[in-house]
Amino acid sequence: MNKISFVDKRLIAVFISLFTVALGFGVILPVLPFYTERLALSTEASPESITFHIGFLTSVYPFFQMFFAPLWGQWSDRLGRRPLIIAGLWGFVLMQLLIGVSTSLWMLYLARIIGGIFTSAIIPVGYALVSDLTSEKDRTVGIAWAGTSYSLGVVAGPVVGGLLSRTDLHLFLELGHFLINDYSAPFFFLAAIGLVLLPIVSRWLSNTEGGHEKKPTGSRPLKWRQMVWNLSLFLLLSFIYQAALTLFESVFSIYSKNELQYDAITIGYGFMVCALVMGLLQPVVVSQKMKKILSGLDQIILGFGVFGFCIILLLFTGQLFFVLILVGLLAAGGAFITPNITSIISLKGSRAAGEALGIQNSVNSLGQVIGPIAGSWLLTMNKSLPYLLAGITLILAALLLFGSKRNVIV
Repeated sequence: MNKISFVDKRLIAVFISLFTVALGFGVILPVLPFYTERLALSTEASPESITFHIGFLTSVYPFFQMFFAPLWGQWSDRLGRRPLIIAGLWGFVLMQLLIGVSTSLWMLYLARIIGGIFTSAIIPVGYALVSDLTSEKDRTVGIAWAGTSYSLGVVAGPVVGGLLSRTDLHLFLELGHFLINDYSAPFFFLAAIGLVLLPIVSRWLSNTEGGHEKKPTGSRPLKWRQMVWNLSLFLLLSFIYQAALTLFESVFSIYSKNELQYDAITIGYGFMVCALVMGLLQPVVVSQKMKKILSGLDQIILGFGVFGFCIILLLFTGQLFFVLILVGLLAAGGAFITPNITSIISLKGSRAAGEALGIQNSVNSLGQVIGPIAGSWLLTMNKSLPYLLAGITLILAALLLFGSKRNVIV
């Protein structure tokens, strides 16, 4: 059994912060097609331009995370972890409030940009703090659980967005240039969570200042280029997975709305299944008992294969029951991928695990940028292309990794 203390309030604060901020990326997914369409139609936008706006609004958030996350990580070494995590949470609250009262597309873009800039502080700084608070023996497990917390937030976000978007309420309140309507509820809910979380995190992290662990002097840290080269295979796998996952999340909302005639609540059911399956399986995957049955590398291969087949099979059914079954199996594949790639990267990073995971975070953000944009672009060409190409890519990755796994050093 992994011996890591989950009663440490500082670790709990980090895990909850990562989970909450990840909701900000996912919560808008089932709501965005409806919200964007409502705002864009007021400017007489074409259906194609609306689809592109959905992809870009999804991607602008991780795009700014990709650039600002390394900067926040460097600043945390000088200023401490706690103030930057607090700043990130304030940015999260501001983003949710601004989205909730948006009356135009530019306000949505501004909100997502603000969120991407400030919440990107929490990811690398949170990982660094986990590294500070865990021993070298337990560090891999701690970082894996941090990654699990974030991943669960990404897939749970759409559940919140879908369930709290209540078009039957007919809510309409105009306040000058701001508007509160049926789609405002999930964003106000998340803003409230952020406000409640702020004093709790501030208090629980109050004794982390100046407590950064001294770096061992027994070995020389890997140079950045050498580290990237050593991690290149798993960084590529991480990129492919994140691009495929975010492509699925963004396209599922649009595809379900336009082709399957699902409403926001029904779309939310799909993401709920995804979140529950991934949430239940990820802790099991990192257990020692599971590792005795399937190695981490074998689990990654299995995950890519299952994900790839299921995303293609989604094209051949429109019945909600079978859609939910396939989404659940797809999520099971993702559960095998995420913690294992993160654990392997942190292990290969050795004493520079924090830096290695920072590189992975930038790669993941790039995948989260490209996935939705590619998905929305392919969707304008043919409704089947996004799922089909993503599935083929995932299956090919699984086959290539399986064929060369004897040469892969873990």
